[in-house]
Amino acid sequence: MGNKSVVHGALDFSELEKLGLAPAEIIDFSVNSNPYGPSPLARAALITINIERYPDRECLDLRRAILTYDIPDAALSLNEILCGNGTAELIWATARAFLRPGSKAAIVGPTFGEYRQASQVAGARVVEFRSQASAQFRPDLTALLNWLEEEAPDLLWFCNPNNPTGYILPEPQLRRLEAFCRVNRITLVLDEAYQRFVVGNSPFSGLDFIAEEDPAGLVVLRSLTKDYALAGLRLGYAASNAPALVLIASQLPSWNVSAPAQVVGAAALQDQAYLHRTLAALKAERAEFFTAIERAGLEFIPSDTHYGLVKVGDARETRRRLLEEKLLVRDCTSFGLPGYIRVATRPRAEWERLVKALKRVILPVQPS
Repeated sequence: MGNKSVVHGALDFSELEKLGLAPAEIIDFSVNSNPYGPSPLARAALITINIERYPDRECLDLRRAILTYDIPDAALSLNEILCGNGTAELIWATARAFLRPGSKAAIVGPTFGEYRQASQVAGARVVEFRSQASAQFRPDLTALLNWLEEEAPDLLWFCNPNNPTGYILPEPQLRRLEAFCRVNRITLVLDEAYQRFVVGNSPFSGLDFIAEEDPAGLVVLRSLTKDYALAGLRLGYAASNAPALVLIASQLPSWNVSAPAQVVGAAALQDQAYLHRTLAALKAERAEFFTAIERAGLEFIPSDTHYGLVKVGDARETRRRLLEEKLLVRDCTSFGLPGYIRVATRPRAEWERLVKALKRVILPVQPS
């Protein structure tokens, strides 16, 4: 029950019911998933599932598909991949595996709320390094490393690219961070749920560290629900050395990944042409969407992904007023950013509606 207090985006069905709105009416900018939906192969796979049979508790076919299609260049073996019922489940299992009462967990905020909650439920004390608005919420790595040296945490959660800011740590800085954590025996958990949405060249991944020396203190988390548009199925995986994954797996229930998630996930992974086509379309839309926000006179925080922060003054009121127009955005108050909303790119006809609505909702109340 502990994670009930973590606030997330997406539709709140009870809220919509109170407002007399139907879920199908809402255009959802509050989630960071692929807005073009899943591959036709994924949809077709749904009718093939034998629902009276227990799923494969080891997710063998799915793990093979991950290695073959999702991360073919990662040089990992089957026993270095562990599947979960969404990345959130793996976050909680990782916290239970590596933290206990008296442990200290570090986070780099503003960031995903599950890290703090999972750490606290495991009994750990949480300390936070806070990136500043004056630096566009991009962490000062030297200051971060100095802070880590002083705090000496047992584990560091690092979202890369970060949620909600969309910022990704460049390769040289990520290498410095990983080396620091390895030398200082800090377990580094890199959450790469949004790696596929990074613009430009393929970003450097923590997966590359696992094949290198002494990876015992590194866990990389990946989501298959964001880029492959499978949020309703809940699917993610962890990559690490085998002993670390055994520890995490010991915190998971049997059959934690359903048969529909395994079968549809494997089918979606095979359709890399669809994935790359939709991501390319999304990146093109992203550029025009972000430009339109800025041309409208709104302050947008630069992002390396298809989602980012817009300064609105009062995030809660902005969200409420936009929802009345059947547009849902992410109120970032729960991230400690009550003056910002997070928006994710959607197709042009939809984002044009949002930009027009934002101008009506925000600009008249901004000080001159």
